[in-house]
Amino acid sequence: MNDWLAHVLATNTPALPSAMALQIWLHLGWSVVLACLGANLVGRWRVGRPGKLDGLQWGVALALGLWAWLPGPYSPAYWLGLAFQAPSIAVVLLCDALLRSRFFSTRTGASINEPTNPVALALAVAGVLLGWALLLDSLALLPVQLYAWGFSPAALGLVLLAGLVPWVVGAGKPPMGRSRMWVLPVAVLVFVVWRLPSGNVWDAVLDPWLWLVLHVFVARALRRAWRRHGASKR
Repeated sequence: MNDWLAHVLATNTPALPSAMALQIWLHLGWSVVLACLGANLVGRWRVGRPGKLDGLQWGVALALGLWAWLPGPYSPAYWLGLAFQAPSIAVVLLCDALLRSRFFSTRTGASINEPTNPVALALAVAGVLLGWALLLDSLALLPVQLYAWGFSPAALGLVLLAGLVPWVVGAGKPPMGRSRMWVLPVAVLVFVVWRLPSGNVWDAVLDPWLWLVLHVFVARALRRAWRRHGASKR
């Protein structure tokens, strides 16, 4: 029993991604992220065009996505990789889900008072707390080495359980968009096969940019809840 527990918690022999897989992921990941950012930034500048992406947005997304595949310093992925390394699997899948949802969108915009899905909010809060814990760990302010634990099978199992929460809570009726429900399970699968992006499961499901976005998501959810609470008292 002790040997099994030691194996589950072991962090001394991590499996790392191959150099080729890491190089491909660097360009693929940043191409998807840049395409998503470009399309949505153009959409925000084009007032009165919410919902489905138009030709200009797709043109910008395609141009940025292809630009990321240029070799060496001609590619933004090269400089982004030097500054931030590769994006997490989760953020790439979320950007992909956002692009596909906008491609097939028939909506004209969502109300600011639309309630936030509780499961999505819970996962976002968990991501925010995990990010703060990893930050404290990087400053040696925690009694345990949390980041190092991300190399262990136990951390992988914990992330997989978190990814199955939306399916369990849904009970046949998806509690949030199907694309977003697949993010954590697919991220875990990609991580198990290729160990991207660093061999540490925390890097597969969270990165600094996603962490900042989760803060904004949680803050907006709290603001909407506060507005609904105030409106109900009127």
